[in-house]
Amino acid sequence: MSLAAVTPAIQPDQYRAVMRHFPTGVAAICAADPATGRPCGLIVGTFQALSLDPALVTFSIARTSTSWPKIRRSVMFGVNLLADGQQPVCKALAGKAEDKFAAIEWKHSAYGTPHIAGSLGWIDCTIQQELDGGDHVLVIAKVLEMTADDGEPLVFHGGRLGGFRDSTAA
Repeated sequence: MSLAAVTPAIQPDQYRAVMRHFPTGVAAICAADPATGRPCGLIVGTFQALSLDPALVTFSIARTSTSWPKIRRSVMFGVNLLADGQQPVCKALAGKAEDKFAAIEWKHSAYGTPHIAGSLGWIDCTIQQELDGGDHVLVIAKVLEMTADDGEPLVFHGGRLGGFRDSTAA
């Protein structure tokens, strides 16, 4: 008997209902659109460290994203680790507005990527590899430069955005 014969298909609603219990940080993936020079960006909750040597990070992007093709065409992109209180930045970059950066304070990094003011960290990257991830693309990126600031992270949990509440260590 094959595994497929005994394993029921996971329905999207069930998948979402279970996975919403796992909190994630919020990262803004941003670049200068090579066609216009204007900043473009999107939000991911799947950002993570992958390798120390070489320094690699990974995240996944929905295949339906209209922002990812613009970022992909850029030579480099920046990852902005959003801080608690940056909910308006998250909502702007998760939206469909033509100019998502209209109300966002940012500056160009040394690599020309948008660094959003108030973020906890900035990581300039270039795409190393893209892998099939079902209805998403798994991106592996090489880290070119990174820096961090102080503060608390913006967290996504249970369909809500908020801050991290410290608890007593186990």
